[in-house]
Amino acid sequence: MAAHPYHDSCAIAGLGVTTQGSLPHLSVRQIANWAISLAIEDAGIQRADIDGFLYYPENYPAIADCHYLGLTPKVHLGMETGGATANVMVMTACSLITSGLARTVLCFDGGRTKSDRHRTGSTRYGIGQMWGLYSAVASVALNARRHMHLYGTTAEQMGAVALTQRAYANLRPDAVDHNKPLTMAEYLAAPMIADPLRRYDCTRDADGAIALIVTSAERAKQLRRKPVYIMGAGVGHNIRHWHDKKLYDELDIGVARDAALKTAGITVKDIDTAQFYDGFSILVIMQLESYGFCKPGEGGPFVAEGRTRLTGAIPTNTGGGQLSGYYRQGFTPLAEAVRQVRSDASKTQVKDAEIALVSGHGGNAGVQNTWAHSTLILRR
Repeated sequence: MAAHPYHDSCAIAGLGVTTQGSLPHLSVRQIANWAISLAIEDAGIQRADIDGFLYYPENYPAIADCHYLGLTPKVHLGMETGGATANVMVMTACSLITSGLARTVLCFDGGRTKSDRHRTGSTRYGIGQMWGLYSAVASVALNARRHMHLYGTTAEQMGAVALTQRAYANLRPDAVDHNKPLTMAEYLAAPMIADPLRRYDCTRDADGAIALIVTSAERAKQLRRKPVYIMGAGVGHNIRHWHDKKLYDELDIGVARDAALKTAGITVKDIDTAQFYDGFSILVIMQLESYGFCKPGEGGPFVAEGRTRLTGAIPTNTGGGQLSGYYRQGFTPLAEAVRQVRSDASKTQVKDAEIALVSGHGGNAGVQNTWAHSTLILRR
């Protein structure tokens, strides 16, 4: 059977990740330019080589900034599908490249989302707000409570997600929570944000930026770094569960998952590391089940038994994830997957990691599950 035309046709050739956390002394433009410069240097290209520019407009109003950044793209596009955006940007970049509309595409997200945001996590739209669901945490708390009801998932099992990812972060100097150990007692004693989700079940905004350079596989072979091939890709929409009354039962990722595995020509057993979109701890448990790393209802015990650690069945969110690494709207798992298949993940490197799965979930706060779910499969 012939390979899917998407399979290995494009590659990530450059990665730029700034310091993440608190950067109030830098402007948004300076942060953006920092990440883009790092990605260009990493790829070994010239700024003028970039002829496609994709960005996340909520955090960075890039439409007026190409002149400051020194970019002259033919294609300039703001994209938004929540936590799925980063993966969808890479898919769009591949489409532009394989269609001949662009040759080298920059995918970017960044800003001062910590320093500039004075009121966090609130929304004023959607059906949920009619009943007081003003934030993502309030909506996802209903997923967590439903999972506890259906499967007996415990607070300690959700805490195991937070502790596992904090342990990874403590080995990674680039993580926001580096050198900040977390115990189960501290997790359980932390304030409840939206019952049953506590403080350490939730991500926090961070200043910083990430930039990726995507180009054709053929050209990537000629550049500075070894290519990270885009082996498989899939995207699906979550709106179906608004209609079939399963909104809080599952994340409806099957369409994206199946398309990505089919494109890559592999099964889930071939994946060496998973980098999930983890806005909240329960999302890791639900994705482990939905992607088939364990059966429905087994996600909590799976994590509590240590099976997402480096020595476990599927090392997961190995940079600390968005819970303890840094929150960069779906670019966090994507950047960590690139590092893993490049063998650049320092003390949390997965041995012989060849294939990484990356997920992005657009939960959309007050209108839960009405943005896309996206899946990428990357290989060295």
